[in-house]
Amino acid sequence: MLLLGVAILWGSHIPVLDVLLGTLDVWTVALFRYLILIPVAMCWLTLSTAQPFRPAPPKDSEANARVPARFPLGRIALLGIPGVLGFALCYSAGIYFAGPISAAIIATCSPVVATLVNWAISGARPGRAMWLAMGFAVTGGLIAVFSREPAGPGQDHRVPILGEALLVCGMICWSSYSVFAQRWLGGYSQLQITGFTMTAAGIGMILLYPLLSLAGLAHMPEALPPIGIVVGLVYVALLPTLFGTFLWHSGIGIVGVPVAALYMNLLPIFAVLISMLIGTIPTTGQIIGGLVVLAGVAQAQFHRLKTQPS
Repeated sequence: MLLLGVAILWGSHIPVLDVLLGTLDVWTVALFRYLILIPVAMCWLTLSTAQPFRPAPPKDSEANARVPARFPLGRIALLGIPGVLGFALCYSAGIYFAGPISAAIIATCSPVVATLVNWAISGARPGRAMWLAMGFAVTGGLIAVFSREPAGPGQDHRVPILGEALLVCGMICWSSYSVFAQRWLGGYSQLQITGFTMTAAGIGMILLYPLLSLAGLAHMPEALPPIGIVVGLVYVALLPTLFGTFLWHSGIGIVGVPVAALYMNLLPIFAVLISMLIGTIPTTGQIIGGLVVLAGVAQAQFHRLKTQPS
């Protein structure tokens, strides 16, 4: 149920973010997201944890070995800035350039990306079924990319391939962050991991934003955005980003990253349905491409279940 909640929240995140990026640039959306998120995360952590900056007492000697000897500020910075913030910026830019439907299709590849990242980090080599899934994912992704509708009014910013490449980069950042967060912050609760790393990402964005503004890349709105945009920013910051990440860490703490990523197959369903409700209709080619990707991932999942010891 935890990971189903993640799929619903993150599925809604794609079309809502696409709407926000029609009014604000990627950098400003990220800045507001963390300015809203950080005080809420810190209040939640302080009110629900007796000692918010200390790990829980270890239950055994093995758990004790995983607990950092002192507050792991450097590790939190590495997890928060290249990991969380890198994901947020790449993924947001990917949605901006690719559009919500293509982003939803590429999101179906998350189990493949998670498996490859896990292989690079832990040496767990993918099996034949996962290699076949990668072939399906690339084929289906290319079908979807080249079957999109021509850019309509207000969509001149759509750039095939670039958006999809940024989305994959974002998934690599997220999968790496997910694996290392559980390894490096052993002994801390999932809420602490979420709060610490999200705050680090926010501080990184606050420090980066003035430089981006001076370079002419980031533009602060001159007036308060429409109420719908404000509501969207609050929603994205608190539900998909803060609460969704907490549920994600809780889920991977139980089943691990590769298995948790399989639940993300449901994410495109929610993303496409919500996108259709706000007027973005997938093309026939995008539907076919998405089904090809899903078929590849599904056969890998079936093989995993068949070969798992009962």
